[in-house]
Amino acid sequence: MATKEKLGKVLIVAGSADAMMNYQMQLSAYTTETALNAEAATDLLDDLEPDIIIIDEKLPSVSGIDLTQWIRTDQAAPHYYSILIVAQGKHRDLNDLMKQSGADAACLYEHTRQDLASRVDTLMKLKKAHDKANSLAIKLSHTKETIRDLEDQDSITRLYNLSYINTRLEKEFRHSERFQVALSFMIVSIESFHNLTHSKGPTFAIKVLQQLGNDLIHLTRADDIVGRSWGGDFYIILPETKTEGAENLKIRMISHIQDQSYGLDGDKMKLEFNFGISTFAGEAKASFGVREILLEAEDALKSNILLKASHKM
Repeated sequence: MATKEKLGKVLIVAGSADAMMNYQMQLSAYTTETALNAEAATDLLDDLEPDIIIIDEKLPSVSGIDLTQWIRTDQAAPHYYSILIVAQGKHRDLNDLMKQSGADAACLYEHTRQDLASRVDTLMKLKKAHDKANSLAIKLSHTKETIRDLEDQDSITRLYNLSYINTRLEKEFRHSERFQVALSFMIVSIESFHNLTHSKGPTFAIKVLQQLGNDLIHLTRADDIVGRSWGGDFYIILPETKTEGAENLKIRMISHIQDQSYGLDGDKMKLEFNFGISTFAGEAKASFGVREILLEAEDALKSNILLKASHKM
C-alpha cells in the first residue's frame, strides 16, 4: 500500500510534553519535528526548513514571543515561515500577542484540541500563496532586468548600443574628473564597410560585425565598455587608462585582427581597420568634456584613414 504524501513540514516548539503530544496527534498528516525550548528550535530551523512553526508563548529560558521575534528578524532565514503562536489562559489578547511577536496567527491552547489542524491548513494555504507571489515577483524583476539589458544592447552584436555608450561615457568622465584619473576612448572602424555590405550582402556584413564584436570583447579588460555605434564602427570606453595603455591595446588588436578572417563559412576575407583614440588626463578643464573626447577620437580616426590612403597612392 502506497504511503500517503505528507501535506507539509511543521516545527513544533512546545512548552510541555503534554502540549507536544497534543499537537503531534492532530498533525499526523504533516511531517513534524519537535523542540522543547528555543535553543533546540533554532538548531532545527535550517535543516528542516519548515513550512509552519507552532510556538507556545510560554517556553523555558527564552519565551515564545522572543523566539518568534528572532525568527522574523533573522536575515539568514532561507525562506518565509508561517508562525502560529499558542497562548495560555482564557483571557489573552490574541491580537496584541500577534503584534508583539510578529506571528501570522495566534490561538488559545484550549482551542488547539479542536481545530489545530484546520488552523495549520489555513496557514499552509497562505504560505503557498505567499511563496507563489514571491516567485512571481522574482520573475517580474528578472523580466524587467532583461528588458533593461535589451534596451541597452545593439540588436546585431549584443554589445552596448550608442545610447548606452553615450550615457556611460558621461558617467566615466565624471568619475575621471572627480578622482583625477585618466580616461581613454577608442573608435575601431571597419575600412570600407559600406562597400563590403553592398558587395557581399547584409548576411555577410552582420556576421562580420558579430565576429569582430566577439574579438573586441576578448581583447579588452572586464572593466572596459565595448559597444557598437553604427555601420562598421565600434566604440570602446577605457576607464583609468592613459594614452600609452590605449595605444598598447590598439597594437594588440592590430596584431590579432590581421591574422583573422571574417565572414561566412566557406566565404571569409581579411579586413582592414582604422582607429581613433582620445584621452582625458583627469585634470578638470572648463572647455573640455565628453563632446571633446568624442570629437578628438573622430578626428584621430579621420587622420588615420587619410594617412593610410596617402600610403596607398
